[in-house]
Amino acid sequence: MKAKNLFSLLAVLFLSASIYANTPETVTFSNVEKTESGCVKEFIFCDKNTNTPLSKTVYRYDAEERMQEKATYEWNDSKGWIGIQKYDYTYDNNNQPTPKLTKWNSKTNDWASQPIK
Repeated sequence: MKAKNLFSLLAVLFLSASIYANTPETVTFSNVEKTESGCVKEFIFCDKNTNTPLSKTVYRYDAEERMQEKATYEWNDSKGWIGIQKYDYTYDNNNQPTPKLTKWNSKTNDWASQPIK
């Protein structure tokens, strides 16, 4: 239980730090979708003057509120959202997370089939 609370606190602190680290020229839009199987939180950062999308971060949580995935994207005017990196999290018997990093495959325009080892 302590690990779950600590991990949740760290996730909130990281999220808060990344939101406030933006320059004043950006605006942040957020969306939270809760389902029976968990929650998806999406944050889109846009240019304040033109409202053009700049980047997006998507967090996926399971029903136990454990982060399952964190994906970061950048906006490309001709291709749309292009992935930068994605972390998939698995949990051991002590509820400790293990992240696996996956990069974007520009040939398939999707996440690579295998995480980086």
